[in-house]
Amino acid sequence: MARQAVKMVGAGIGSFILGAIVGGGLIVWGYAEAFRNEFYMKLLELTNTAYHIRSGRQQELLKTCEESLRQCVPAADSLWGDDEARLPAFWYVQTYYQDFELEVPVEVKPILDRLPPRPPCDLKRNQKAASQLGVDKN
Repeated sequence: MARQAVKMVGAGIGSFILGAIVGGGLIVWGYAEAFRNEFYMKLLELTNTAYHIRSGRQQELLKTCEESLRQCVPAADSLWGDDEARLPAFWYVQTYYQDFELEVPVEVKPILDRLPPRPPCDLKRNQKAASQLGVDKN
């Protein structure tokens, strides 16, 4: 009787360990596949950008990028809300509209308006980057 109990406990522990190994492997495989797909998407995006520039289609590319901003900012806001990780990206979008004196789309404006103030070191870095690009308005 005791042997039977030991065998059942052993089988249970073995099943648990095997399940953990298989489950962990599936999780790792899923993350690896997601990373791979993200990498390939970025590669396609980069190649598409280079293709448009080399083809002299910068205006078409600019229009596509600005339309994407109009869609991506509200999408990110609705998915992740006030996630602190959004701040550098959203501040950069805000800087883009400010530096080029562009009207902020109605879909994006309320989101950018409620951002917290940027830290002073971030403002200096953005001003330096803008001046290197020849965008400095000061």
